[in-house]
This record gives sequence, structure tokens and C-alpha cells, in this order.
Amino acid sequence: MHIDSRKAAQIVAIALLVTVITQIAYLVLEAGGQSHIAYPIWRTEAVLALVVAVLGFALFSRDAIVGGCLVAGGTFNLFQTGMGLTMFYQLGYGGEGAPEPAFFAVLGFSFFLYFAAKAALGIAALVLGVDLWRGRAGLWRWLGLLAALAGVAGLALNLWAMAMGMAAVFIAGAAGTVATFLLALALLAGDAKDEAAA
Repeated sequence: MHIDSRKAAQIVAIALLVTVITQIAYLVLEAGGQSHIAYPIWRTEAVLALVVAVLGFALFSRDAIVGGCLVAGGTFNLFQTGMGLTMFYQLGYGGEGAPEPAFFAVLGFSFFLYFAAKAALGIAALVLGVDLWRGRAGLWRWLGLLAALAGVAGLALNLWAMAMGMAAVFIAGAAGTVATFLLALALLAGDAKDEAAA
């Protein structure tokens, strides 16, 4: 089966949009500490991250930086959700007593990967946003500007969070989620541009 860069961009964009939805659902449902809610969300996000990581390679021919950032971001997210699925509750998270001491080291590294993934996707949003701003007109151009600005914010705040740790989780996560959403729209906009040129 052959998947060209246009189809890969569409699939990756959908996967990113669904990831944004699952992350919002995790917060709205207050899934932290509730494995019966967290596990289905994390399993879904793990599959989505794998899709982004694998199909990111198909976008290298279109833009190597964007493709590389998608591969990196998807891979980091895959490992991060995998740690939640296989280690969090096994180390006592969400139980009646205090978690085991090792849990906090695992949690810290998991969020380090979370921030790294958001930073990588921020770079992709910045690059695609600048491309749209320079190469399109009308609403697509303004979408490019928003994506670029969100990418800068997501990158900066998540790099800061990688250094600061959990203290920056909410602001960095929010900025990264906005950047991810606009990155998905930018991918779809770039796909529409390629289709119109074809």
C-alpha cells in the first residue's frame, strides 16, 4: 500500500485533532487517578502517536523539518503514554495509599517527554505557519500567522517546562495543545494547496 505525502498529511492532521480532543477530555473528565477513564484515553493517544510518528516519515519529501518534528513528537508521545499505561498505576498512582517513591521519577520523565513532544510540534507549527503566511492569501494566510505564533509560544513554553518540570505543566500543555490544533489545520491547508496545484 502506497501513501503519498498528501494522504499522509490528511491522516496526520486528523490524528492530531483527535489527540487534542482526547487531551481536553482527560481534563474535563478529571481522569487523573482514575484508571478506568485514563486507560482508554491513553490507549487511544498511543495509537494516534504511533500514526503521527510513522506517517511523519512520508512528509519528509514535502518538508524535512516538519516531517522530522512529527516523527519526534509522535515518538515522544508514544513513549510518554506507554509509561502511563505500564508504570503509573503499577507504582501506586491512584491507590488508597501514597505512591511508591519511584513513581515520582517516572512521572517526571514522562512529562519531560510530554514537553519535548509539544516543543517538537511547536516547531512544525511554526514552519508550516510561516509557509502559509508567505504562500497563501485570505484566511489561509491568517491561519498561517496564528499557527506560527502558537508554534513559537508552544516551543518556548515547553522548552521552559523541560527545564522547570511539573511547575509549568498547565501553561506549557495549554500552549502546546493550541499549537497542535493549529498545526493540524495548517497541514490540511497545505494539503488543499497541493490539491489545487495538482
